[in-house]
Amino acid sequence: MNMRYRYWMCQILGWTFFTYLYNNIRIDGFAFRMDVFTDLEFYGAILSGIFYTHLLHLYLRKQNLVRYRFGALVLKLWFSVLLASLGITLTFLAYEIIQSGGWSKFMTSLDAAKQTFSNRNITLAAIVAVIWLMWHLVVWGWVIIYFSLLQSRFKRMGLESENRLKQAELDTLKSKLNPHFLFNALTSIRSLIGEDPARAQQAVGELSEVLRSAMLVEHQQQITFAKELEVVQHYLAIEKIRFEERLQVQYEIDPAVQEQSMPPMLLQTLVENAIKHGISQKAAGGEIRIRAYLEDKHYFIHVENTGQVSDGTLQNGFGITGTIKRLSLLYGDKATFSIHNTGRHTVHATVKLPRV
Repeated sequence: MNMRYRYWMCQILGWTFFTYLYNNIRIDGFAFRMDVFTDLEFYGAILSGIFYTHLLHLYLRKQNLVRYRFGALVLKLWFSVLLASLGITLTFLAYEIIQSGGWSKFMTSLDAAKQTFSNRNITLAAIVAVIWLMWHLVVWGWVIIYFSLLQSRFKRMGLESENRLKQAELDTLKSKLNPHFLFNALTSIRSLIGEDPARAQQAVGELSEVLRSAMLVEHQQQITFAKELEVVQHYLAIEKIRFEERLQVQYEIDPAVQEQSMPPMLLQTLVENAIKHGISQKAAGGEIRIRAYLEDKHYFIHVENTGQVSDGTLQNGFGITGTIKRLSLLYGDKATFSIHNTGRHTVHATVKLPRV
């Protein structure tokens, strides 16, 4: 349903409902009466309300006032509301004059009110003022409802725009992570081709498994920990072929974590950093230890590896900065990431994510 259709539906239904209720207010009490539908004045009131508030709507759009908060526009709106309510009042007055048979007969009909006011002109002015005030309040009610609906719409549009922006940023980060990972994996395989073609062939097989798993989650912003761990295990198998006994891997995974959700390539990125900035820098190699467990409303992923992380890597490394950015976009302050040296030979990275 487009906005124009909804606008006209709200105008027609809103004014019909208000006019019906207004016409059922009597001195002897409120009652739902059906004979109002046979009264031309009933339909005239509906059309008059729709016409003048539509003119007000066009004025608000032309002046671009709909983009502002209602509270900041009260003074700017007041004159236009006065004009709209005056238009409705004069329309009703013209209808009553026509119904009375002309101006003279209409003024004669005011004689009954002369006991309250001194002459017809004052009587007419008082009646017009009261009716104008009443419609002034009604039009203000319309304006308040109008701005409330508009602000809800703009807020929704803002959230949708923000979500699209976040999605675009996440897609950009993912598009950078995949080539980054592929480059690291191919670098490892290239070093094996000259040394041991058989091991290089085995590594290519593991790489195909990694790429197959990565393709399955290419368009997903969340995957299970189990799927992410599968990709990581294939990647570490490639590195294990390359480093042989120089790389040791330990897993401590709570089974309850397997179905928890996480961003794809998150754990993979931490493991790549552990290889690139830790294990590969040591002649004797080292160890990577991956732990995951639940705790209260969160679950934790720890990656510990032999090596040291420098300040330059913390500030400029794409893997680390990309991880922080993705967590911020997806979870806000509900997820955290930290990485630091523990002792002289170990790096400890920790991710805290909300559990599902």
